[in-house]
Formats: sequence, structure tokens, C-alpha cells
Amino acid sequence: MEIKQIHKAFSGIFLFLVFVLLAFFARIFAGIPLHEYRIWSVFAMQVGIAVLLVLISYEFQIIRKKTFLPAILFMLFTASNPVLYDNSKATISALAMVVCLIISFKNYHNLHSQSGSFNIALILTAGNVLCCRPLLYFIPLFWIGFWWFRSFNVRAFFASLLGICTVYLFLISWCVFSNDWSYLFDVLPPFKEIIPVDWIVLEWYNWAVVAFFVLLLILSAIDIFITGFSEKIRTTLFFKFLYLLTIVLFIFICFFDSSVNNIQTIIYFSIAFISGFYFAMNEDKKLVTFLLIFTVLFFITSYIFRQ
Repeated sequence: MEIKQIHKAFSGIFLFLVFVLLAFFARIFAGIPLHEYRIWSVFAMQVGIAVLLVLISYEFQIIRKKTFLPAILFMLFTASNPVLYDNSKATISALAMVVCLIISFKNYHNLHSQSGSFNIALILTAGNVLCCRPLLYFIPLFWIGFWWFRSFNVRAFFASLLGICTVYLFLISWCVFSNDWSYLFDVLPPFKEIIPVDWIVLEWYNWAVVAFFVLLLILSAIDIFITGFSEKIRTTLFFKFLYLLTIVLFIFICFFDSSVNNIQTIIYFSIAFISGFYFAMNEDKKLVTFLLIFTVLFFITSYIFRQ
């Protein structure tokens, strides 16, 4: 089998289903019983996120080839980290961000984007209240995204503020009705939690994973922004936004110690899509194919060390 055929085998739906099955057995080997419905519901949501990554690529033609590589890599990343098996907050947060990403790209060059801006703010604020508090801080990030996509204006800005106020007005009304304001104070932005992370507690294999992610991001950036002149402007802006999202997420890791596990899944889908594009668009290069194979083996090995 030629090296190009090996690369194409990684891009098909069959191998995606194989990796879904491997992710399933990774949880079985980790000692998770089948009756733990909460954990398996998290697994189902992760599979759903992987499918959405494929749909994003197909609908917006981000990757000019039919490939399941972003979905395969996302399943590989999440399956290699047992910390995320029972973390419903991380998975719901990632699902919310993917949905907001879809809304954002649907409003590309749309001057009447106030509806999309309102929905994004509503989803992230509700996620902030019910699930992961740092989600609220990503709303300005989508303002930047809307600006890059030529769809940000005064109406979109105030629609976004209305989305935030809608959730908090409902919450305040509930507090008045129940005569209990403690829940409102509990879900306010956690400024008091801005503390440096103690990086010394990371094991060496976790540092290796971080370093490998940085390598993939650097190689992908070179291919997308320096050598990828043939890509559409929309595609370049898409990845520009994903890189901004990834950088902000790493900053959150540095400053919000208690929220690290809750945003890991978001980092995984972002890097999975970026690196999936890099691998898919360079299938003719032997070194890239070898790197793809090494990536799979690397994260399987990291799963073993994390047990």
C-alpha cells in the first residue's frame, strides 16, 4: 500500500467509526461499567461534537476534501485523557462553543447578524450560569470573530448584550420569587479565582502532550498562513479565529486554575480541527503521513501513562 493510500485510509468514515469504538473500549479498560449512564452520555456528546466538526467542514467547505480527520483526532484526544470521561461540564461547554462557532460562520458577511449575536450570547451566558463560568468571557471573542467576518455592527453588539441580560434577568426574577440571592452570587464571574496555575504539579507526560499540541499548531500555522496562499479568505479567517480561541484558552489555563478541566475539551476540538486540516491538505507528503501515524501512536501511549 502506497503512503498516500495509508493517509486516505485515515480520512474515511470507516476509520472514524473504528476510533469511536476504540474510545468506547478505552473507557471500558479504564474500569467504567456500562451502567454509568452519566459517563456514557458524556461519551455520546463527544461523538456528537466530532460529527459536528465534520459537518462544519462540509457545510462551509473549510477543508476542500471529504475527510473525517478532525473528528478522528478529536475522538483520539478525548479518549486519551480519562479526566474528561466523567466531566459533563467540559463536554457541554465544548458543545456550546461548537454551536456558537456554527452560528458565527453562518453569519459570514451578514449585515443583519443581530439574531446570531443574540443566540451566541444567550447560549454562552446560559452555559456560564448552568455549567462552566468562564464561558461568559468568550462573548467578546465572538465580537472579534464577527468583526473579522464583516458582520459586526451596533445592532449585533446590543443584541449580544440583550442575550446576556435575558439570562440574568430570568435568574434575578427567580431569586426574587424564591427570596434567595445566593445562586446569583454563585454564578457571577469568578474574578477572585484569577490565580496562577502551579505548573509543577503537571506530570512529564502531560507536558509532552502540551508540547506536541504546540508543535501541531506551529506546523499548521505555517501551512495555513504562510504557504497556503490558495485557500479562500473565509477559510483563512476561520482558522484565524480558531487560533485566537486556542490562545485565549491557554491563557485561561494560566489564570483560572479551577476551570482547567472544564475547558480542555474546547481546546481539543479546536486543535483537532486545525491539525485535521493540516493533515488532510498534505496527504501527498510522506513526512506528514508519518507524523499522522506518530500522532495516533503518541496519544495511545499518553492514554497508557495516564491510567
